[in-house]
Amino acid sequence: MPYIRVSCLTGALNHTQKATLASRLADVVMGQEIEPLTEIGRAAAAVFFDEIDEHNWFPGGVSLLDHPEKQYFVVEAVVAASFFNQSRRDIVQTEVAAAFVAVLGDDGTSLEREGVTVSPAYLMRLHTAIIEIPEGSWGAGGRTVDTELIGKFIGAGQGPSRFAEARALGAKMKAARQLLES
Repeated sequence: MPYIRVSCLTGALNHTQKATLASRLADVVMGQEIEPLTEIGRAAAAVFFDEIDEHNWFPGGVSLLDHPEKQYFVVEAVVAASFFNQSRRDIVQTEVAAAFVAVLGDDGTSLEREGVTVSPAYLMRLHTAIIEIPEGSWGAGGRTVDTELIGKFIGAGQGPSRFAEARALGAKMKAARQLLES
């Protein structure tokens, strides 16, 4: 049941670009939560666009009104922690960038810094944060939900091995939290 917030400049994306990006981002994030990706799972992923006027955006502390680069994006994917490991986080990072390139295109530019190349160069102005909500801190339907209940809500039972992985990680997180609270 993740939600994804895309912050961008007002008017940076048109309606078609937003619709395409929203669909791809929902698939990217939910596709790492459950396997196989189901329609019920896809429907549980919400995508929001926060458009920010250029006078309210200050990359590097410099007003975007005076900044030479006008294209900045911040993607925040808020997810249940038990559904992610480092490999899944890495896949989300790679696929979020690919979604933007699919929507905005590859302008043929590249940027190299200390032996690391980023192409297209505008991807350096795409920041993605995966915000993981600990076991016992997610709520839906007016109550706290854990990995088991989230899995039922999103149809995770259709991929039993992936769901077993999430349940095991969720149980470890729940035990660690109980230990810290005692």
